[in-house]
Formats: sequence, C-alpha cells, structure tokens
Amino acid sequence: MNRQRGFAYVAAVVLLIVVAGVCAMLLRLSGTQQATVNASLLGARASLAARAGIEWGFYQLRNGNCAASKTLNDFNESGFQVVVSCSATTFNEGEDAAGNPVAKRLVRLEAVACNSGAACPSFDPAVLKRPDYVERRRVATTCVFGAAGLC
Repeated sequence: MNRQRGFAYVAAVVLLIVVAGVCAMLLRLSGTQQATVNASLLGARASLAARAGIEWGFYQLRNGNCAASKTLNDFNESGFQVVVSCSATTFNEGEDAAGNPVAKRLVRLEAVACNSGAACPSFDPAVLKRPDYVERRRVATTCVFGAAGLC
C-alpha cells in the first residue's frame, strides 16, 4: 500500500500564508493608528492656539483695542499661525429712566489657527488636500459695558 505523504507541507504553507496575512493586517492597522494619533495631536494643538488667540483678543479688548484683523506670530515655533479678527456693533436697546437711549456694544472675536505655512485660513486646494493640514476656529461674542455700566 502506498501511503500518502506531504500533508504536513501543505499545512505548513497554509499556516505561513495565514500568519503573513495577520502580520500585514497588524502592520497596516498600526500605521493607521499612528496617523490618527498625529491628526488628533495636531487638532488639539490648533484648538489651543485658537483659544490663545481668543484670550489675546479679550486682553486687547480690555484695553479698548478692537483691531479688524491681526496675525499673531507667537505660535510660529509650534508651526501654527493664528489670525484674530474683531468686529463691533453698537445699537440702542430701550431707554433709561430719563428717556435716553441705552447704547450697547456687541463685540465678536474670531480666532483661526492653522498650520498651512501661508495664508490662514487657507483656501488653496493644494494645501487643503494635505493630510497634515489642520485648521481650528473659535468665536466668542461679548457685550462691552456702556457708560451706565449695563450690558
């Protein structure tokens, strides 16, 4: 009787193919995870830079300055550029006891942080398609006290 031989070779080849597939899947998953962590870290840094821009705008507003647009260069070392813009709207809301209109001034601060290296925010399709491009925008609205101390 002829005994069949070579079954162990077939099993070993199948096992090697399965192990190679699992290794390739784990390698790809590791690369995707690393890219996700990098994007998350850049997003957090951009969000903090935009928040710092809002804080800078509030400090300027405290001193009575409301610049239309200002680029902050303090974040260049971290790779981010922050543009802070301020717009104010004054309107009358009701009257005081003497019948004079009550003036109120609403101020809108907007900070945009991005790592484009050029204009911020960027509208260039080549920059927007980069996988490492991050942009965060923060907006704050406040009412500045008038002469009567009301807001």
